[in-house]
Amino acid sequence: MEKNDRSDIASFPELFDGMEQFIEEFAGGIRRTGFRLAIAAIPGCALLLFALNKLP
Repeated sequence: MEKNDRSDIASFPELFDGMEQFIEEFAGGIRRTGFRLAIAAIPGCALLLFALNKLP
């Protein structure tokens, strides 16, 4: 397998059109998913700790 060179992007610019937009949208999706996960995890952990404290 050949080693990729930095000039590959310059040789085939049509392959990389829209790459910046894709990366921005993908990063936005990751941020939204992380935020939703945090919103669900924080109260879930609080309920779990509350339930564990109620055990005899």
